[in-house]
Amino acid sequence: MKIYSTESHYILNPDCHEITSEMADFFGIAYKSMPKDKNVAFDLSIVETCTNKFFMMFEKLYIERPVCLINVNEKILASLYLMKYDKYVKVYPTDIDLFDDRHELLNRRLSLVAL
Repeated sequence: MKIYSTESHYILNPDCHEITSEMADFFGIAYKSMPKDKNVAFDLSIVETCTNKFFMMFEKLYIERPVCLINVNEKILASLYLMKYDKYVKVYPTDIDLFDDRHELLNRRLSLVAL
């Protein structure tokens, strides 16, 4: 795993194609050990799949400070929305959008109501 530091964020970049349960535990520990002066983001640019434990981790980490995801592929994003863990993270298409805090990907849960 690579860790980058910018003026406003720490970026954790897993260098693997799959996030297992053990790796999710490791990411949770790494997230909690980061200094509290900046927000933390996960760059999932090369990650193709991940376990449910990775998504469940967001619920616990959300209490401490916001969790951000960048460069998420469609499969992971769909799983995140389907399991409704998207309320615990902010998802951005690119790292530049994260730094500028714009173009956050939102899942609008709209429903039709009959009259």
